[in-house]
Amino acid sequence: MQRMAGNITAIFYAYLAKSILSYFFKDYSQSVKNAQLAQQYEVAATGTAYLPQYKFYYSLALLAFCLNTTFQTDIKTAMEKVEENQKQLKEWAAHAPLNNQHKYELVEAEKARVLGQVLVAMEHYDCAIQGAHNSGYIHEEALAYECAAEFYLSLGRNEFASLYMTKAHYGYRRWGAGAKFKDLELKYPELIAKISTPSQGEFTSNTITTSTVNEKSSGLDFLTVIKASQALSEVILLENLLEKLMEIVIENAGAQTGILLLEKGGRLFIEAQASVEQDNLTVGQSIPLENNHQLPISIINYVTRTKKDVVLSDAANEGSFTIDRYIIDHQIKSLMCTCMVNQGKLIGLLYLENNLTVGAFTSDRIRILKILFSQAGISLENAQLYANLEEKIQERTRELNEKNVRLKQTLHKLKLTQSQLIQTEKMSSLGQMIAGIAHEINNPVNFIHGNLDYIENYTQDLLNLINIYQNLYPDVTPEIEEILENIDVDLIKEDMPKTLSSMTIGTQRIEEIVLTLRNFSRLDEADMKPVNIHEGIESTLLILQSRLQAKLGKPAIEIIKNYGDLPKIECYAGQLNQVFMNILNNSIDALEKFNQERKTEEIKSNSSAIAIRTQIVNPDLVVISIKDNGVGMSDSVRQKIFDPFFTTKPVGQGTGLGLSISYQIVVDKHHGKIECISAPGQGAEFIIQIPCWQKRVI
Repeated sequence: MQRMAGNITAIFYAYLAKSILSYFFKDYSQSVKNAQLAQQYEVAATGTAYLPQYKFYYSLALLAFCLNTTFQTDIKTAMEKVEENQKQLKEWAAHAPLNNQHKYELVEAEKARVLGQVLVAMEHYDCAIQGAHNSGYIHEEALAYECAAEFYLSLGRNEFASLYMTKAHYGYRRWGAGAKFKDLELKYPELIAKISTPSQGEFTSNTITTSTVNEKSSGLDFLTVIKASQALSEVILLENLLEKLMEIVIENAGAQTGILLLEKGGRLFIEAQASVEQDNLTVGQSIPLENNHQLPISIINYVTRTKKDVVLSDAANEGSFTIDRYIIDHQIKSLMCTCMVNQGKLIGLLYLENNLTVGAFTSDRIRILKILFSQAGISLENAQLYANLEEKIQERTRELNEKNVRLKQTLHKLKLTQSQLIQTEKMSSLGQMIAGIAHEINNPVNFIHGNLDYIENYTQDLLNLINIYQNLYPDVTPEIEEILENIDVDLIKEDMPKTLSSMTIGTQRIEEIVLTLRNFSRLDEADMKPVNIHEGIESTLLILQSRLQAKLGKPAIEIIKNYGDLPKIECYAGQLNQVFMNILNNSIDALEKFNQERKTEEIKSNSSAIAIRTQIVNPDLVVISIKDNGVGMSDSVRQKIFDPFFTTKPVGQGTGLGLSISYQIVVDKHHGKIECISAPGQGAEFIIQIPCWQKRVI
């Protein structure tokens, strides 16, 4: 059994190696077949480092196969397998990111390429390259560069493709994969910058050479170029990228002065300037080209129009630009202007000059700058995409914040409207009920009160008749005498008028109560008109009389009145009565709750009371104060009591609408003020200020 397991492991490793080799040399169909054969023996690699490697190359082979086939069924099956592998690879990456995260990113990049998601692919390629570089996976860093180069080549971005393929070629040489980097040279000779060939087939030097034999001795350090390109690729913020680019350019180009121009909306703007002599570097000025006189405009216009580079060894004395005013005035010697182009569109220009020596910008330096500028173009595009994304995010955030504010305002208005509807319906129902009761009581009371005068007259006539009978016929018959013994005629004569008088007073009191109820409902007074405020308070107290009286387990609540001599106030009487009703109801609730928390002795020594005080402050303003001696409230609660739906009562015992409605009635409808003064243990006082007369808008 152990021998068989060993054979299975060896078979798995063999098929894995064949699959990887086939993939590296782009035989994707064979790579997929070998991976599928290895799948039968996958169990032998469980728990080893080879299993993530297998999933990685299997997915890459499948995705490469998808790019080279048009059969949708095969593509769908392959993508399903890639998704399955990625789930496992993502889990391994979470536990061992240094080993597996860059693998996951590269597969995601190739998957995005298959799906046509260009920006997503760019992001994942860069993440894969950076991750492999940081983890020391030289061969997988080179592979990521190669995949990215082919991706950019498919988009027609040859400069980017050249840069990435050159880095891939360099990476494979560092890895020692001679057959692989030679294969790249055969397949992509036009993309790869020439690298000096080491003696005896061994890679020992990292130098760029020019395409001619005479320039081989210049020996520029290719590793420096790679590091500089890597540094540019790691920067995402636009200003930081411009700063890093100018530092690298000045350091590697041998220039005294460098200026970077970027195209925006059909115009060129100076975005970065650097000077070796002044040790000065500035970025982000966005100065229009036409406002600057420190550039040879004829050269800038030529490069912009033709998209061809200009390199002059002695600009003041040679070439077609010797008549440029800037060149004449400054007697410029070495000069270089190169353009950055993406898919035929001008992105920007880099202008360099050296006024100390002739021929400062050699072909080697130009080649370095072109490579760096290619990477800069990629990084700049990414930075601009990031900046645009940031701007869109900020704009979207502002829009969402504005919508959120409007939504809150709308919700607040909705709550206010809802609270108004609920309270209005509630008070309307109460007013209708009271008016109905008053009407039903008023009819029979009027009938009784109107007939009492007749009854009194009839009674008086009968008593007079009895007196006459007694005077004319003092001798009575036995039958009458028997009746007189059973009734007290003298008591009837004395008590009958008193009884009728008390009945008259009672019906008058009922009429007064009915009138008070009608004053509270004010259904016939929807318009603003002068009214007696005290009548409204009294009618409200009458409605609440049952809550003020003593009951079993509940002591009476004393009403202390201190009314001033008020004029009639122009107001909506029914609405103002709602305010009195809401505040008095709250005071009664607070006192009842307070009494539940106190002992009988405490209640007797400090009985519950509500003090109502009115006064005229000046000819235009009256003040109504309603104060209880209850438990009071904290400052945090006091600040919220006029908010819609805020209540301290248990669920089902309060809607939180009363005081909110009261605030609207006093402030919005009557242009007055309402405030609450309260502290824990000090009770609560509501102070209402109402103008005597409402201002008219003419």
